[in-house]
Amino acid sequence: MSASQASQESEFPYTISPARTPADMEAIRSLLKIYSHGQREKQAAILNAESASLPGRFSPPHGEMLLARANSSEQEAIGWIGLRPFPALSDPQAEVCNTNACKAKRLYVAEKYRGWGIGKALMREVMRTAKDKGFIEMRISVERTLKKEIEIYKRWGFVGIDKYFESVLPGLNHLVYLSFKL
Repeated sequence: MSASQASQESEFPYTISPARTPADMEAIRSLLKIYSHGQREKQAAILNAESASLPGRFSPPHGEMLLARANSSEQEAIGWIGLRPFPALSDPQAEVCNTNACKAKRLYVAEKYRGWGIGKALMREVMRTAKDKGFIEMRISVERTLKKEIEIYKRWGFVGIDKYFESVLPGLNHLVYLSFKL
């Protein structure tokens, strides 16, 4: 999705682009820090480790991080989403990707920017990016208690599938597993 398409969907002007620069990584770290507040202790630790190793498993050429920024003089980071092969590659930057499935991870929009279609635009762009990278299936997992989010994913065309991994986090065995054919 081009920046102009994103802006046309709402009254709020923003752009979505691949995160490549150190400033982009720092912006995503800031969003992850906000996202991790209120998470279970072990989940917060996982998010902190992920933040410290960015781009990590979201590294191109097979992964990607998309960053939404406000079209203002501050270029404030307002949302992001990650894409990685599934199952994860031992070397995220390997030349060959031996899987045709991917996972969308960490869709997040800053609270004051919700309701403008930014999350939907990030999801559309990550789906386009995944398809361009040759993936044919996108998977996500969502805590069962997040009913609103699950319904949104289903409206976007995701369907329920069987459990495809064991969570390392206690209490997170109550996930809903969803898939979308790209």
